[in-house]
Amino acid sequence: MGADMRKWIAVAAALLLAGCASPTSETSSVVVAPYNASTIPFKTLQEFLAHRPVIATGRVVAVNDRAYEVPVDPNAEGNTETDGPEIFGTVSFKVESVLKGDLVPGATMTIIYMSGKWNTLEKESRIAYTYEHMANLQKNDGTLKTPAEFNGATFAIFAQPNEGSIPVKENNLYRGRVAPIDAGGQVTFPRPAPFESSATAAVKLDDIKAAIGR
Repeated sequence: MGADMRKWIAVAAALLLAGCASPTSETSSVVVAPYNASTIPFKTLQEFLAHRPVIATGRVVAVNDRAYEVPVDPNAEGNTETDGPEIFGTVSFKVESVLKGDLVPGATMTIIYMSGKWNTLEKESRIAYTYEHMANLQKNDGTLKTPAEFNGATFAIFAQPNEGSIPVKENNLYRGRVAPIDAGGQVTFPRPAPFESSATAAVKLDDIKAAIGR
């Protein structure tokens, strides 16, 4: 079997294991692929907010789409010898206001997510994941926008401590959703929205505050 054939078999296997569609683009050693796991949204905004112990507003101050690498057990169910370390990215926000949780204004909170995976057969080859719900944060090539590219935009952050699903053991890491807040106080979630009751996936920040008793 030729080297090119082995390369594409490895890439295809990794994409299938990740539950992704076919690659949307390839630039040298990076295959960009959508990773949009099927999730059932909450019925209402109130239900969504009840499942997020930390809710805050803040501005992006740092990003790193390759912040951590975690080895993959090749003997674990579902893994193959082509699965290299999983890659996790981070987006850090300077907190401006706290609507729920024990953060304080001025603190830094960091959202972590799975940004890709290395291919062990091609040492310089990796998959970069893109997510619909991170459309405001990512570029088409799977990298993160720089803080300067956000032009000081304020985001609403709906998070929970990183426990369980992402195997990076550090304090002050969170998993969650973020949505930009416009000048009129409207919070617009990238599709798919995390709750079903809004036809536009947009709500007022004041409605969020009212729903959590602020």
